[in-house]
This record gives sequence, C-alpha cells and structure tokens, in this order.
Amino acid sequence: MTERQFDASGAAGDGGVPVDYSVLCDELRCHPTESVAAIREEAVREQRWWRMRELAATRVLDERGQVDDTLAGVDGVSIRDVRATVATARALEDLPSIAAVAAEGRLSDAQLAQVVKVADATDEAEWAQRAPRWSPADLAQKARELRTPTIADAAARRAARELRTWWDSDQGMLRLRGALPDVDGATFELVVKQIVEGMRPAAGQPWEPYERRGADALMMLVESYRERRTDQTTTVPGAHLVVQVPVSGPATVAGIPLPDEMVEKLRASARIEPHLVDPDGDLLAIGRTESVVSPKMKRAVLLRDGKCRIDGCDVRGPLDVHHLIPKSWGGTDTIDNLAAVCKGGGAHHGLLIPHGPYILLGNPNRPDGLTLLPVTDLPALAQLATQRARADQARAGPDAAA
Repeated sequence: MTERQFDASGAAGDGGVPVDYSVLCDELRCHPTESVAAIREEAVREQRWWRMRELAATRVLDERGQVDDTLAGVDGVSIRDVRATVATARALEDLPSIAAVAAEGRLSDAQLAQVVKVADATDEAEWAQRAPRWSPADLAQKARELRTPTIADAAARRAARELRTWWDSDQGMLRLRGALPDVDGATFELVVKQIVEGMRPAAGQPWEPYERRGADALMMLVESYRERRTDQTTTVPGAHLVVQVPVSGPATVAGIPLPDEMVEKLRASARIEPHLVDPDGDLLAIGRTESVVSPKMKRAVLLRDGKCRIDGCDVRGPLDVHHLIPKSWGGTDTIDNLAAVCKGGGAHHGLLIPHGPYILLGNPNRPDGLTLLPVTDLPALAQLATQRARADQARAGPDAAA
C-alpha cells in the first residue's frame, strides 16, 4: 500500500488504472490500526516533502517572472494563497535549517507559512527546533508581535471595519458577518464573554451551547441600548481592558499590537490595566497573590493563553483556568501554575487531574511549554519535573540553594 505510486493525472502508476477510493479504504481495513496510523504518517510526510518541491519550483518560476495572480485559477486556490506561497518560497532560500525540517515532514504548511515570518538568518536554526511544537496561531501571533504597527496601520484596520446583515428568508433568520479592529474587537469579545459566562441554566437544566448564549448576549446588548434610549439616566457599564506593555516592542490588546499613538489615546479615554511582561512575553507581576484565583489573575491567564492550551485544540471559549498542580496537591495560585483549558460538555478540563487521567505540565508562559501526559507515565513525569526544577533554579540564580 505505502509503495503504490500515482502519476500526475491521479491514476495509478501500474497501467494507469484509475484510483478507486473505496478499494483503498477496504484495503486499509484489512490492516491493523498501528499499520494504518503508520501509513497515514508516511502520507503526511510525503505531502510535506512534495510541498517543498512545489515551493522550490515556485521560487524558480518567480525569479523568471512566471508567477502572478492567475496561478490561483490554475491551482484552484485563492489569490491570497498564491501570494502567501510566493512569500514562503522567497523566504525559505535564506532559512536552510527551517527548509530542512520542513522537508523532513516536521512542519505543516500552516506552521511553515508563519515561521518564515518570525525567523531570520541569525536565529533560524533555533526556530527550526522550536517551530514544530508551536501551533500556527501561536507562530502568527509571534510574527505580529515582532512588527510595531504605525498609526496608518491602525487607521487601515479601522477603515476595514464592517457589519453586514441579510435575511435568510427560507430559514427565517437574520444572518450577520462582521469585522472589528484591535481595541473595538477586544472590547466586544470581552463584554460578550462576560455576559455569556454569567448565563447559568436553571437548576436541573442543561447548559445552552456557547454559540447560542453568544447570540443571546448580543441581543442583551441590543435591549440594553433600547432601554437606555427610553431612559437616558441608564448607563451601560464600561469594559475593563488589559493592555500588555513589554520591556521593548509594541503594547498589545488581545494579542493585537497597537501603535504608540493609540496607547496614549487609550490612557485618556479608557480604563486600562497595564501588565508588564519580559522580552519573552512572560508576565512579571500583576499584584498580590490571593488564596483563590482572583478575577485579575484569571484575566491575565485568559489574556495570555487566548484558547485551550491542549495541543491541537483551538477552542477559544468557554474556557476555565486550570491549576497544573492542584491546590490539594500543593500547587499555588501563581500564573506559572495556571493555564486555560476548554470547559463544558466533551471538553478537556474534565480530563485533567485531580479528577481526570491526564496531567498538563511544563511552563505555561511559553506557547510550546506544556505537555499532556497520562498520570501513569511515571518516567516522563519524572523527566518533566526534573527539567522544571532546573529551570526554576536557573531563574532563581546561583545563590538560591544557599
């Protein structure tokens, strides 16, 4: 099965017999699960190797002036995809370590497209090792953080704001689609999340899906405005925005870099809670630690993580703040022992200790710092614990042991 070759037309190499998908599936059903998993892994590696061939060919054609937006129609992709492919192909020539890792099949196309925006000739060998453990979203966020936007960039984002509505008469539903820039988007997301997380069901009743509660939250805002128009003495509560201020580089809100001019404007017109972070984005301090996770600490964790921290899970809500080491096991309420995980029916929070069979360990301040392990995997747990102890000692300094 793994050695079967297909020509460019999609037909099998042995005599040009067309590929029968059902036959392929039936053949695989005769294999043990481990064999099927190995075949899939090999196929993924082959796809990624051929992607590198495509990028190299694109680079040469680009040098010869033979690549333009018309390639989108030929390949059946968007113009945006074509331009991203060209940008990746150009960047890879100066990033040999990353190109080698990608050719080995250790980087997905999505990861590769983002890491070339982050790495340069001075640190590409390091990123070649780190990038396979970063999600595409985290790499994209890192790329955004490396570029300080101008006030013109912020103005362009604001000019692109939109809200479209149209009626689906067959379903009797008003459809919506929109886009909000930086601060507006962060404010909207924060307020809606606060409303949604406060919508608890009546005793004995099931939770409504998060998306339905989100729609209800939007209607609550509409009703609030309508009531305010009726009674001008009623005011709508303001949102509590958190702006992260690094030692160097741009301030961010909800992970979106802000121009300095906008931060100054916000200081005059909004309530801001600044968080000082180090060059790696690690939170340095947010105030006194309390006996339970304070609202301020929860906000800091959710802001840092933005989504569920289980590898491969991109759920952004609803989220819970999870103690990596439970309080009952001697864990603390400090931010390096907290991580966001998705909650609700079928979510990941219920799978984690102390009640579930898995443990999430490592440094949550790094996008690739956490590892999910069964609690029964004692050797791996011991190795992680040793690594963390060494890291803690290194941060504390040489005099800590004394």
